[in-house]
Amino acid sequence: MSSHARQAAKNLGAYYTPETMADLLAEWVVQTGDETLLEPSIGDGALIKAVLAWSARKASGTARLRVVGCDIDENAVTAVRDWLPDGHHMIRQNFLEADRALIGEVDGVISNPPFTRNHALPKAERDELRERFGYKGAAGLWVPFVLHAIGFLKPGGRLAAIVPGAALFSNYGRETLERICNKFEHVEIRQIVDKPLWSHHAEERGAIIFARGYEQGACPLPPATRWSAAGSRVADIKPRCFAQALLGAHQLSEIASLSIGVVTGYNKVFLLSEAERAEARIALDDVTLVAARARHVRSLEVSETDLRNLGKHGERTWLLTPRDIERRGTGIRKRLALIPPSMRRSVLWLNKRAPWWKVDQGPGCDAIFTYMNDVGPRIVIGTGKLRCTNTLHQLRFSSELSADERRLVALSMISSFGQLAAEHFGRSYGGGILKFELADARRFPILLHKGVRSRPAFQEADRAIRAGETDEARHIADRLLLPAVFGASWPIAAAEMMGEALRLRGTRRGTSKP
Repeated sequence: MSSHARQAAKNLGAYYTPETMADLLAEWVVQTGDETLLEPSIGDGALIKAVLAWSARKASGTARLRVVGCDIDENAVTAVRDWLPDGHHMIRQNFLEADRALIGEVDGVISNPPFTRNHALPKAERDELRERFGYKGAAGLWVPFVLHAIGFLKPGGRLAAIVPGAALFSNYGRETLERICNKFEHVEIRQIVDKPLWSHHAEERGAIIFARGYEQGACPLPPATRWSAAGSRVADIKPRCFAQALLGAHQLSEIASLSIGVVTGYNKVFLLSEAERAEARIALDDVTLVAARARHVRSLEVSETDLRNLGKHGERTWLLTPRDIERRGTGIRKRLALIPPSMRRSVLWLNKRAPWWKVDQGPGCDAIFTYMNDVGPRIVIGTGKLRCTNTLHQLRFSSELSADERRLVALSMISSFGQLAAEHFGRSYGGGILKFELADARRFPILLHKGVRSRPAFQEADRAIRAGETDEARHIADRLLLPAVFGASWPIAAAEMMGEALRLRGTRRGTSKP
């Protein structure tokens, strides 16, 4: 974000929502995927993207989510309209001036309202809002935003909103929370104890309000529970040394962007081993090296040589990327002919590509995040151009991250801290496998210390993993990363964290009791 855009956002009180927090709110507010939701301050659209993703997971049959969004910033509305599918309604207007004739009734409200402070508002506007919404004190703009938004809910509706941390200790904040409790059957309040990564690096800490059962009863004001910005309850984090390290960690989304790997639409044809490529007489100019399985990236670093050697041993590490298919009778044409015409029409990724056989390789990535894991996931750094299929996640580091810091990210994943974090942040899948959707991966906590020379430890740990000595690799990572957090007692902290990780892992696999 440019300095001009950052100042404009600050003037609007626009603390655009980090993806990890957007996902938490969306999971709460989307129940069936067949709802109408209100987003009263759409900003960069992070909350809208999150609810669309959760709707796709939860919806069934002809269910369809509809979002009504509002923002005073014309540029924000235009930008979101550019990528939003049809069927949603984006409105350029001051939300506090919107009424039911414009918005209608909604099933849920999801909101990160402006954090504009009371003193930043013109006096006439402050006075008008106090009188209109009936609150006292130096309330920021979030108060009338939330109170106005819930007025659009249908009975039984839900609210998920981010508010400033001051909501939990100010008189006007407590009064507002009590008013919300009087309107909902159930309310949960989460205090975010660490600093979220707001889009323009603001220092504001926040809190989250979850409420359900609008106008179906009232509830007492609950005590706020303490959570990390990544979505873990601090009081529930065991052992305590892990909680200590977690609150000083970076979320992976702060230092890297993640996306799905290359989608072929039909891996059986588009992926080849070296023997299959040679037998079909497909030129090297018509294939691209790719990691297609977690077993293709078993260490901390992967090179083109590694992938070529795997291909020579029967692994399918060549991706068919023809320059053209004009000539008849070629190995490329014969390979593509293995896909029946009916499948070309019915498989989404084949059907929507033009031409259907041209796989979008994308720009490549810096590293790979393993998607399905028996133990914790790994981040594997590429030594050259690196691509993977969508059985893995692509990761691109922030340009500000040094080579030493990138290696620290990979080491943090295999440390005792990283192994325990995996059990907290991953999802148990069929057979006890640990699965990381993109939202989970983005929340993953990373121990990252400035000025640490990481190459020797990284190379040593990489050799240990290649030799099958994963415990030794973990010890190497712990020795480098944990003293900065725990001082001389780091071996005790490492043992406690790994012991808890093994306990949770056994429960996940079904080999031990919880």
